[in-house]
Amino acid sequence: MNDRMRIRVLLLRVLVLSLLVTLGARLWVLQILDGDHYRQVAETNRVREVVTPATRGMILDDRGQPLVRNRTSLVISVNRSITDRQADQGKAVLARLASVIGSPADELTRRIRFCGGQVRQPCWNGSPYQPVPVAKDVSPQQALAVIEHPDRFPGVSADLQAVREYPHGSLAAHELGYLAPVTQDQLDRQGDEKGYHLNSLIGVSGLESTYDDELRGVDGVERLEVDRFGRVAGTASTTAPASGDHLVLNLDLGVQQAAEQALQDTINSLGGGARTASAVVLNVRTGGVVAMASLPSYDPSVFVGGVSEQDYQGLSNPANGIPLLSRAYQGSGAAGSTFKIVSTATVLQDLGGQPDQKYPCAQTLQIGDQTFHNFDGESAGPITLHQALVISCDVIFDQFAYNAWLADGGLRNGRGPYAPPKEYFVRMAEAMGFGKATGIDLPGETKGSVVDRAGAKAIWAELKDSYCRRAKNGYPEETDPVKAERFRKYAAEACVDGYLYNAGAATQFAIGQGQYLAVSPLQLAQAYAAVANGGTVWKPMLARAAISPDGKVVRTFRPTKTGTVPVSQDVLAYIRSGLLGVSTEPGGTATGIFADWPTAQIPIAAKTGTAEVEGKGDTSWFASFAPANDPQYAVVVTIPDSGQGAQYAGPVAKRIYQAIYGVGQPAAMPGGKPPAALPRINADGTIAAAPAVGTLSPSVPAVPESGSPTAAAASTTPASTTVAASEHGAAGPAAAVATSPLVTSPVSTSPVGTSPSTAALAPSRAPP
Repeated sequence: MNDRMRIRVLLLRVLVLSLLVTLGARLWVLQILDGDHYRQVAETNRVREVVTPATRGMILDDRGQPLVRNRTSLVISVNRSITDRQADQGKAVLARLASVIGSPADELTRRIRFCGGQVRQPCWNGSPYQPVPVAKDVSPQQALAVIEHPDRFPGVSADLQAVREYPHGSLAAHELGYLAPVTQDQLDRQGDEKGYHLNSLIGVSGLESTYDDELRGVDGVERLEVDRFGRVAGTASTTAPASGDHLVLNLDLGVQQAAEQALQDTINSLGGGARTASAVVLNVRTGGVVAMASLPSYDPSVFVGGVSEQDYQGLSNPANGIPLLSRAYQGSGAAGSTFKIVSTATVLQDLGGQPDQKYPCAQTLQIGDQTFHNFDGESAGPITLHQALVISCDVIFDQFAYNAWLADGGLRNGRGPYAPPKEYFVRMAEAMGFGKATGIDLPGETKGSVVDRAGAKAIWAELKDSYCRRAKNGYPEETDPVKAERFRKYAAEACVDGYLYNAGAATQFAIGQGQYLAVSPLQLAQAYAAVANGGTVWKPMLARAAISPDGKVVRTFRPTKTGTVPVSQDVLAYIRSGLLGVSTEPGGTATGIFADWPTAQIPIAAKTGTAEVEGKGDTSWFASFAPANDPQYAVVVTIPDSGQGAQYAGPVAKRIYQAIYGVGQPAAMPGGKPPAALPRINADGTIAAAPAVGTLSPSVPAVPESGSPTAAAASTTPASTTVAASEHGAAGPAAAVATSPLVTSPVSTSPVGTSPSTAALAPSRAPP
């Protein structure tokens, strides 16, 4: 054997030895190092899971009345692990079943087929060993036809299953939310952590989403052993389902019903259609959401069993008002004069305003080439800030805002590199909760917008190219040539100096208008609640507690403080006094609304607002709290494209207060207070309603109900049906939509309680 042959043999030996070593190493990895893993995989390969969904917890109002519950439904299902082994793959069984339930056999075939890349609904997205529901809410006769003839329907079962039910239809739909099948992405990301299965239903909106973990419970799992042909050979293990916890809310069914009905009546009076409206009621002492309504709404039951593409398109169509969108916490806009609580606080706390000093409330204010008008061009002469709130004078706040803008450097966008702008109005708005999410326990909340000088510059930098392009090319899509040219000129100006925070923007901001301010009704209610309670900004919360199916309190949701208004108690008291004057003093913009209200017992502190919207009607706002001398509830109402605050939003708020306190009708909140105790859930699942609390505060006597002897003695004249028709309190046509008579009592023309001393209201800072 020559050397060449020896080398070849040696190389062959090395190669063979390397292969043997590699094979041995691989066998060691498979059998020793990763043996447990592959043993588990092998076990899994011969075990299939069948899931029994857990009964989802109910959602209850503050007194234990169900807002979302479960009902039993007779469901017929087909088990493909049985029918597929039949000679005709179950075609004959499906044909017989189709005749029983009145559904085409082809439709049943489509429902039990497995979903895939090329297979769309209807199809089955769950386990192939899971019975596939093909008919829900069948009649007992149809169910018996299957149960009594198992020989004719092998692989077909009929049993009772729990499905979601909404006993009040569309009531509070945006807050409650709905369920939908889990997506593949959710399975991949959270399947193991959350215990999701292929056929799991999870919350995708509202409280159903936020508290899905509490409500969903734990699904039961039956692990079936199968042979290599997929046939069931036995049961490896069984885990029973554990029902989810019940969620108790701060929301009150009676107040929610009153809010939605009042909004709907007003929308109907405006012509109905796709008009929108919203209302928020907060507990000012805790941040609890007592009611939150948004119209148009929708019935969550359309999502039970899967929503059709046509229905979903209708619910998200702007032509229908986008019913899926809650205007209460997901929509925002200019707040009009209701924003003046921010401006009053800024003037008194930061700009040197004096509580007793009088300021000119002229018809107009000239700033450069711009003229700013009072509402309806009215003039009241020299008045105090208290009176400016009462009659809603604009130009006083315009002047303060303009002076502050000048002190901040005017168009120089600041005082210089070493003296940044103070921007007192913006900072006060932010401190009261505007420009950021409130943190409510609902998904998709808007932040609104509060834009300062730096923010305006950042927005301009992002939009500059668009402005310049529009300045050159115009707006050919705009059919009105006058508007198109006006838009083009605006774009041309913005292209060059759109970063400048001009005087017009600053003055408009102070009266709740302009491009740099947008607030949601929930944010405004949070701010009014803070003014009412002495300066604490509470996080709005719908959930109050989670209670297990056997009645044990699993978790309570405590009030959460998120901030403090940087204003002295004397300034806050001054603002509260001015807001009370809005509904009680001569010239107050809401005196017409509450002319027949029992103010001595339940004083209302309020502010009307009328926000202008280009191309549409004014947005009507009304923000308030009551009782003014012992605040418990803040109520905010807004109705876009309607008119003045006193004409539309105000009467809706009045109806909400009627429902809360039982003025002319049974009280939704007995004693004017929320229930102190949680509702009790018995071991058998029945609910004992929470007991009513005591009477109103001693300083606010209980209001007698209509029809009682006390009520008859208190009122000998019919209730007034007129409300203010303008922002400034002029009496106008009847616009109230109340349906029951009010208890009448003399209207106080002076603030309830003691007014703050003027000496204590000295500004904390000198004017800039």
